[in-house]
Amino acid sequence: MVYKTVELTDGRKATLDWLKKENALEVLEVLNDVIKEGRYLFLNNQITDMEKQLEWFERRTKEGMLYLTARVDGKLVGGASIHPQTDKHRHLASYGIFISKNCRNLGLGTLLTKEFIEIAKKQELEILQLTVYANNERAFHVYKKCGFEEAGRLTKGIKFLDGTYTDEILMELLLK
Repeated sequence: MVYKTVELTDGRKATLDWLKKENALEVLEVLNDVIKEGRYLFLNNQITDMEKQLEWFERRTKEGMLYLTARVDGKLVGGASIHPQTDKHRHLASYGIFISKNCRNLGLGTLLTKEFIEIAKKQELEILQLTVYANNERAFHVYKKCGFEEAGRLTKGIKFLDGTYTDEILMELLLK
């Protein structure tokens, strides 16, 4: 059963559903394509150890991570998650998202982000946090549009493999 169906700006439908263990390989394929671009995610190298990734998924799920996948025309095109923190940080969660190149600028990032804002509120979280690279203007715009505000910046916080830098921006959304 699908969690939710949403309409993209080009009129196509995207289905959102909770990540299941049997979909992990599909997620890795799309995630690795985004990693290969080298401009948006912290990882420099593609993920190749499926067993290790499944262990990561199971551990994070037990810790309370919620993870939605997005499909367009039956093909997995991205995902997003919130990971609630613990102890003195238990009132906040980290948010992360990735979308394949061919499905950007269709409103999917905004739809997933807004969906997780509502999910976080239902979970009675107080703050959502994320980091975004300063060169990722598209994502920064989405987060601002959804209510996130810049909370700090690490100058040259990210160094790309080609030797260039960009700032790392910490953003937050106060839910209460």
